[in-house]
Amino acid sequence: MHPTKLAVAALLAGTAACLAVMYALQEPPGGAPARVRAATEPAENAPAAAAPAPAPQASEDESDLLAALARSAEAHEQALRDSILRIGEDDALPLQPRLDRYREAVEAAREAGPEAPFLEHPAMLAEVFLRMDGVQRELAALSPTARSGELAHIRRELGFDEEAIARMEAIDERREARWQNGLAYMQDRARLTGSFAGDALEAELRALRDAYFHHEAGTIEAEERDGFLRFERPRIYGRN
Repeated sequence: MHPTKLAVAALLAGTAACLAVMYALQEPPGGAPARVRAATEPAENAPAAAAPAPAPQASEDESDLLAALARSAEAHEQALRDSILRIGEDDALPLQPRLDRYREAVEAAREAGPEAPFLEHPAMLAEVFLRMDGVQRELAALSPTARSGELAHIRRELGFDEEAIARMEAIDERREARWQNGLAYMQDRARLTGSFAGDALEAELRALRDAYFHHEAGTIEAEERDGFLRFERPRIYGRN
């Protein structure tokens, strides 16, 4: 699946369940539903040892209301998904206009539809935006200093406070150092695989992993034994 579509799907996957719970607990006109009152209020003058009465089924009007709300939530979610995918797939958009359109789509979703918890989580919103191919292309073309500033700007625009921005900047620095170390390792690894074979190659690679990764060398070796080279996977700035 395309990375942007995958990120959007992950972002919205739990929305329907969250909304269903909120709607089910929503108080209709006239007070709490009978099934909620039955569960929270003791029956007047009921014998102490009496078994609880079965909760009544939702009325037809309540069922119709919940069904209508669920349809509205589904349509709202689909509209937001389509809007985000259009923004992500527009290769002509520079970074700032893309961010502006993304923020506008999120704000429109907040104003036009039923409450959706994920819209209030900056980290989830940033996850989707940073996985857009166009965003990654522009971030990759920047110097480390400029990229750090751009990531801080994106997070600020999507609702991160200054403390969270500083925390994420420190995480980004550790990620960058790990990637640079890993890429240097991959260059030396390629040199060794071109010069050695068999047991001699394994011994050389083991020593190389120890030199680059120290206590993580065993994990890297196990991954490579399974055919996974972590530093050949796509780099997603601000994410890994």
